[in-house]
Amino acid sequence: MMKMHSIMAFCLFFLAGQVWAHQPNSGVPSSEDDPILFTVKGVEVRLSEFTYIYDKTNGDKADYSKKSLEEYLDLYINFKLQVVKGQEMGLDKKPEVLREQNQYKRQLSSSYLTDREITEKLVKEAFDRAQEDRRFSQIFIKLGENAEETAVKEAYARMKKLQQEVTAENFETMVGKYSEDSYSKGKKGDLGFFTVLQLPYALENALYETQKGAVSEIVRSKYGLHLLKVTEVRPAYGQIQLAHILIRPKKEGGEEKAKAKIDSLHGVLKAGQATFAELAAKYSQDNSSKTRAGIIGWVGINQFDASFEAAAFGLPKDGVYGEPVKSESGWHILRRVKSMDKSSYPQMKSELTAKVKRDPRFKLVETALVSKIKEEAGYQLDEKVYAEVIAALRQDQAFIQGRWTPKPELLKNEKVVFSLGNLNATVKELIQMAQRSPNERFAMRPRRHEDALERVLAKLVAQKSLAYEETRLEEKYPEFKALLREYEEGILLFEVKKQLIWDKASNDEEGLKAFYESHKEDYQWNERAKVTFYTLRSVDKKEIKKLRKKAKKKTAQEVMELFNADKALVQTTEATYEKGRNAEVDAIKWKARKMNKGYTKDGSYYFIKIEEVIPASNKSLDEARGYVVADFQDQLEKDLILSLREEYEIKINKEALNKIVKK
Repeated sequence: MMKMHSIMAFCLFFLAGQVWAHQPNSGVPSSEDDPILFTVKGVEVRLSEFTYIYDKTNGDKADYSKKSLEEYLDLYINFKLQVVKGQEMGLDKKPEVLREQNQYKRQLSSSYLTDREITEKLVKEAFDRAQEDRRFSQIFIKLGENAEETAVKEAYARMKKLQQEVTAENFETMVGKYSEDSYSKGKKGDLGFFTVLQLPYALENALYETQKGAVSEIVRSKYGLHLLKVTEVRPAYGQIQLAHILIRPKKEGGEEKAKAKIDSLHGVLKAGQATFAELAAKYSQDNSSKTRAGIIGWVGINQFDASFEAAAFGLPKDGVYGEPVKSESGWHILRRVKSMDKSSYPQMKSELTAKVKRDPRFKLVETALVSKIKEEAGYQLDEKVYAEVIAALRQDQAFIQGRWTPKPELLKNEKVVFSLGNLNATVKELIQMAQRSPNERFAMRPRRHEDALERVLAKLVAQKSLAYEETRLEEKYPEFKALLREYEEGILLFEVKKQLIWDKASNDEEGLKAFYESHKEDYQWNERAKVTFYTLRSVDKKEIKKLRKKAKKKTAQEVMELFNADKALVQTTEATYEKGRNAEVDAIKWKARKMNKGYTKDGSYYFIKIEEVIPASNKSLDEARGYVVADFQDQLEKDLILSLREEYEIKINKEALNKIVKK
């Protein structure tokens, strides 16, 4: 298995290009413009497939010279030979292969089943907002997410009245009189600073769309109704990678001791007597970070208490540490490791995209995509059939109250309730979706039969829309089809090599021995030296002289027994090096019992002794096994390709190849 990674790198080379900007049917050649370039046992490979892979693999080096094209064609034919062999062996039907292919198809489909334009808009919006932190106060009126319609009207009426009366000047006074947020009411409504992707999207929009000093429009969240006043805007703190040393106070009288300990460690740092990482490893009481130089990861605002946050973002530059600071967890010394460049969109785009896709706001993307698919597919709702379903459900109050068992006639109803392209949805499917959707039926408001069914219908339409679009991906996006084919063929190649090359090379010991015997001159040791590295835990000149004298004549074991009778003064390490593999060893005259001058460092003395010089010689099979197995695999692969070229008929359309030669 020595060469598995390098071979997989070739057979899955197509995965190097991640698809993002999907353009439907762009550059799809006609059959006249896309001739068959070659066949392997009747399996056709068209010119477009070859040039697509050639470009992707070679990148800027794809010069379309005759030499380059012919060399790559030879490689690609070898690739296809093994794919055809895998199909003949039935490897493409193995359950584990099919599972892996289906999993990849689902993953690949997900990158296409999105509205790129709206996704890009949300990500760019998040980036722009990430440049600022904004502080706000609020007036809040409680309103449950699924409140009754009368409660909603009442809450909105109260908030509209407040909105008419409130100004930037009297906002704090109005908070004290009317806000129902017990957390912020005592602080005049102040909630502190926030940045992008920390609030519900509706609140975030109000926060970033309202001018400093102004009051927002009414905002509804799942918690209730809000009026926001933006009180402060600052350049965003962004994120910093932070390390710390933590000392936790013990329950009784521990505060003073913890403070004294952290001050002592701070003094050691200032004096340069130890590094931050060393102190963290030895003394920090945060077990999750102490073994990683104290690094706790990337930190943004609102993750820790105010004193900790202020100290962390008060560190002026990477690499510096601050004065001890107290938090709810204990006493810390904080060190800024590095900061993230929040001004670079290309650098932040990947992280922001992932965060946006995890945020509820991404539902906007699915909604837009479903609308687009419905329009393209000619969505048609059968109003008559739909009305019949509503009428039937109105007779069943359980539909909107909790546990619900559909009437048998509804579960047998095969009438089409809507169509979408070549897909139909029946009443039966709609009712089954309702069974699986209790939240849409009775947890959401308004809780009426027609509203509940409308929510269920929307869920089924979205599901059918995405299913319909998935069936068209290969037709709409040629690169999607190409990526699927390449992945499937790459998996086949892997399985062929595993069974016919890697496993055979690993398990055929007799074949491996025979290969080694016929190639043993290829596996040579250069001249080698057996050496002993000595460490003396002293820099006393008399001790050094004594050690060198004994080491010259005695073995390392004898020296250690002599010097370590009372305490461990001497440590030794033995090793063997080929000429040119260790600069310190190379600098010594290669002769038994020769030693270098050595050196002192940190209170110890170090030197090297050559024990024995071993002439150049053949490596044994065990010594060269890794190299022999790799070369044996190479030979098996060459043999396989030769046998397949003899077994399968290959036809090459040289005229088609010559048409794309540029030089």
